[in-house]
Amino acid sequence: MAEHSALKGRKLGDRRVVVDRPHARYFRYLGPGVLEAKLEAQAPRTVYQRRMATIRGLLFGRPLSSAEELAERLPKWKALPVFSSDVMSSVAYATGAMMLILAGAGTVNYQYVLGLSVVVVLLLVIVTFSYRQTIRAYPSGGGSYIVAHANLGVLAGLVAAGSLLTDYVLTVSVSVSAGVQAMYSAVPAIQDKAVAITAVCILLVMIVNLRGLKESGTLFASPTYIFIGSMLLLIGVGLFESLTGQLHAVTDVEKLSGVATENMGLFLLCKAFADGCSAMTGTEAVANGVPAFKPVEWKNAQQTMIIMATLLGIMFLGTSYLAVNMGAHPAGIGGAGESVTSQLGRTIFGGRGPMYYILQFATMGILILAANTSFADFPRLSSILARDSFFPRQFSLRGERLAFNSGIIALSLASIGLVVAFNGDPNRLIGLYAIGVFTSFTLSQSGMVKHWFTERGSGWRRSALINGVGAVVTAVVVVVIAISKFDQGVWMIIIVVPILVGLMLFIKHEYDEEGRGLSVQPDVVFGTTHRRQRVVVAAQGMSRAVVQAVRVGQTMGEEVQVVHVTLDHAEGEQFRERVERQLPGAHVVLVESPYRALVRPFVRYLEVSQTEDPDRLTIVLLPEHLPRHWWDRVLYNQNVHRIRAALVGRKDFVVLDTPYRRA
Repeated sequence: MAEHSALKGRKLGDRRVVVDRPHARYFRYLGPGVLEAKLEAQAPRTVYQRRMATIRGLLFGRPLSSAEELAERLPKWKALPVFSSDVMSSVAYATGAMMLILAGAGTVNYQYVLGLSVVVVLLLVIVTFSYRQTIRAYPSGGGSYIVAHANLGVLAGLVAAGSLLTDYVLTVSVSVSAGVQAMYSAVPAIQDKAVAITAVCILLVMIVNLRGLKESGTLFASPTYIFIGSMLLLIGVGLFESLTGQLHAVTDVEKLSGVATENMGLFLLCKAFADGCSAMTGTEAVANGVPAFKPVEWKNAQQTMIIMATLLGIMFLGTSYLAVNMGAHPAGIGGAGESVTSQLGRTIFGGRGPMYYILQFATMGILILAANTSFADFPRLSSILARDSFFPRQFSLRGERLAFNSGIIALSLASIGLVVAFNGDPNRLIGLYAIGVFTSFTLSQSGMVKHWFTERGSGWRRSALINGVGAVVTAVVVVVIAISKFDQGVWMIIIVVPILVGLMLFIKHEYDEEGRGLSVQPDVVFGTTHRRQRVVVAAQGMSRAVVQAVRVGQTMGEEVQVVHVTLDHAEGEQFRERVERQLPGAHVVLVESPYRALVRPFVRYLEVSQTEDPDRLTIVLLPEHLPRHWWDRVLYNQNVHRIRAALVGRKDFVVLDTPYRRA
């Protein structure tokens, strides 16, 4: 440590190392690799550690300090692909989903697609203006959960949170599955491997997000803008051909057969409308992630939301108009067949040429990257829930790249599980999709009405009216989706959300109970206590790990007992002779075990010997061998773990690990 003062203020690489005097009360740690590279006193790293550090650096980049958080914020041009890729991507499947439902009463009913699309866009306008107000009123992020929790109570907030969490998982599953569907629309040979490809794509998006929000925005910006550009070009060319009478009908498409099994009526229209509302999932993402924007956060978030809604409205209406007027047909149940976007692209762009493939791969890219919206918002929402003690607290911690790693990994695993369960079919997943997000819409807008009536600031009546209309309209949509889609899996969401709420309440109860048991009153002064102590080393055999544990024990007490459970008396005596010869001062206790148990006799010896001197404190040192490779972990320390589990928490025992790693 003598080198610390010499290093004070010295610049190493792109960081400044600040190290106080050796005996000062403050020491500033500036990240892994900074001091280790310069201080010889540091223990040498193993080959395995160096290799893992290299791999981590390549995958995730260098660690970021907390002071760099502001530099990681997103400008509007990066925030748009991060937070709107979900809602933009729905253009690729929402129209086809509506057409597939209407085909249940015959393909002649495709005439209703454009009218339903107009209603969805009007709903989008209402929700967009409602959330603009939420952004201004609650710039700290959290969206529906924060608003509902603050204004409608804990239960309403948790219902909103549970609805959003399930929606985020479904967003990843649906969008990536639909992206892979776009891929095999262009390359049919890969359809049999769709589930595996979908899982790999989710893992790749996970890795990018573990590198941090700024890097994901940079990487995902190009595919998003290419998709927007190619879709606007497709719609622009299609509308021009329509106005000039040159619009061609889609040909060489596999038409749906045997699907006219329902009667056309209000119920079927409601089902189609419910699928069309999947185009709006992700609209709330900007409101949930306001703190991720560069200052002024709420202004940039509002502007981004307007741009997002405008682009979505144009592309969704344009796609629906062209699909109806060109005679496109949706892919059938199971995702088999060519997507509507693919049909429009090859017809308008004159075959499977360069522009067609740009459109298809851009569609595939935006659908896969639509998962990024959930990867931006799920971890942030789970961190807020963890901060409020409704989620495990590790979800509130940022990793080395300032990302909420626990939330990112949990979202990935849940989404892959859903993809496998539904065989990667986006049509089967879309039925579950919209109810969660519209439930959160309703609770958020209802909470905002309560907020305006409580605050009564300038223009509060107009603001309350906007949010009130939004709450009523989205509540009607929730009812429509719940009734029309109940038999298509919505019943699962209606069950899952209350289960999630129950789990969050249980976690909160556990934290509160433990908090009461562990809390320390600020006015209580604890006196010093001195107890006689003995040090016990658990030793299965003579090893360097045991030698290190004995040496540590000798610094803690005058007498160190090395307790060895033996199955054979002669072997035990050999062990005693060796230890006492090689480790002078160590006292060996042999515990014979005629029934061949190892852990229970050791624990029982400690219990019996403790009764001889109840006022004594027993410190148990557990020598632990640290394996060099991750695959070796299953081979070592099993008895150590069992001894620790048997003794931890007992009032007269302190259990300490003494790890040893071979150089």
